[in-house]
Amino acid sequence: MGGQNLAGPGGGLPPIPTWLTERAGVDYPVIGAPMFKITYEELAAAVSEAGGLGCLATTNYPTQESLDEALERVRRLTRRPVGANLHLSEKFPWRESLRACLRQEVKIIITSLGNPARVVEEVHAKGGTVLACVINLRQARTAAQAGVDGLIAVGSGAGGHGGHISTMVLVPYLARETGLPVIAAGGVATGSQLAAALALGACGAVVGTRLIASTEAVASPAYKRAVLEASPEDIVCTDRVTGNPANWIASSIQGVERPLAADSPAWKDLWSAGQSVAQTREIKGAKNIVEEIVEEYYRVVARLPGLDRAREGAGQPASTGEARG
Repeated sequence: MGGQNLAGPGGGLPPIPTWLTERAGVDYPVIGAPMFKITYEELAAAVSEAGGLGCLATTNYPTQESLDEALERVRRLTRRPVGANLHLSEKFPWRESLRACLRQEVKIIITSLGNPARVVEEVHAKGGTVLACVINLRQARTAAQAGVDGLIAVGSGAGGHGGHISTMVLVPYLARETGLPVIAAGGVATGSQLAAALALGACGAVVGTRLIASTEAVASPAYKRAVLEASPEDIVCTDRVTGNPANWIASSIQGVERPLAADSPAWKDLWSAGQSVAQTREIKGAKNIVEEIVEEYYRVVARLPGLDRAREGAGQPASTGEARG
């Protein structure tokens, strides 16, 4: 969905310009993860209202009609851009979801678990952008050959489906090998982690686990409490739950021995989360969470060691310790 790019919604802080913010028409390079059974209209809209890019998980809407209604509702909640995720396996009606998204003028489409060649032509024909979630170079090259506009490098610490390569390694690796814009996913919950992702060459980051502990997330109180109390050591990666490697809070999947159907009622008690549970210790509104990430980003960048000398070498004025755009 399109929307006017209004500067500085996050507490008056200036925008952080990157390829992602320019392409999506947002102020901050933060994507709210489109999480299964978690991200619905309220959470997506709140992230967008904070200046990031909220994204609906189309897998949460079993029919084209229900997705249409959700897209219309999220537009009533925010006039800012909102994206959507398509799960390209045959477990979900992604073709119908794509038609609904294009009809509602969703401009940023994130693909996962399938070849994005299935959607690139249609999305581009409507003036949209395709970002493909990938976990390794083979997938990245396939996505590049399909004509995607950018990659989401899903590192080993990500909640939900992920790979086995550290985000710190995967982001610059894929950027170098493909030449495409890369967005970091996995282990980003704070402003300092966002700064690290951009330093690696990413043009943005996906925030998921931190937003499970938001007031808008459709997660049970027990799920949110488990995220707050968990440590990175409590996160396990297994393909037992979905058939693909994914990260979970270990205690919640005890006894699960085979993949579940998408409509299984057991999902409410299976808690996916990433290693950034380490930085998730309080439930807050999603807008506040995004604003805190941006505020911390500016504080961290302003005090990086050697920054003054780097600016002097580039002919820029030395820092006064204040956050700058």
